[in-house]
Amino acid sequence: MIPGKNFDKNFFSSGAYENYQALLRSWVGKVARRIRRTLKNKGVAKVLDVGCGYGTLLVDLQNKYGFEVTGIEPSSYAIEKASFSVRKKIKKGSILKLSFKKNSFDAVVCFDVIYYVRPQETFRAIKNLVDVSKEYIFFSSLYRHSWEASQKNNPDPLRQTVLSKKEYINLFFRSGAKLVSHFYSPNGEDILVFRKIQK
Repeated sequence: MIPGKNFDKNFFSSGAYENYQALLRSWVGKVARRIRRTLKNKGVAKVLDVGCGYGTLLVDLQNKYGFEVTGIEPSSYAIEKASFSVRKKIKKGSILKLSFKKNSFDAVVCFDVIYYVRPQETFRAIKNLVDVSKEYIFFSSLYRHSWEASQKNNPDPLRQTVLSKKEYINLFFRSGAKLVSHFYSPNGEDILVFRKIQK
């Protein structure tokens, strides 16, 4: 993954993320409700958000729904900008090296992170998500058919990898998780819900 130093103040205030806080607030509430509904029988569910940015989703999951939350974020700047209520629960790190035991979390969330990983590291990154999840993975990324338009309208020079939806589904299946549903966030993003295949 690209070193965290590249995800600095300039990254979070230009191009695709020029209005980062407003962008987050536009979809976080609905997505948090959907995660809560999926985990409704888990009691105090443990959720990991990989590439959590400012931790906005973590705030909703913790403060509104009482979940036990943890975030992973490569950017020191983003961690510093995180809400005080979750800042100490965000660890500096990478999707390529998750320092948790297998099956540590009821659900793992990873939105718009995978395209910052080099193509040859994509399978490893996805396998890491599946490994640390006990049951669910909520995932999103740009798909190949929308890549060019997104780069034109929301330029992000740090993106490295783009696959089709089918290719992502296949990588998750190879990693031990199957697609069980999907839904669209308010900003139109296709969020895939995977469930770990119990052996």
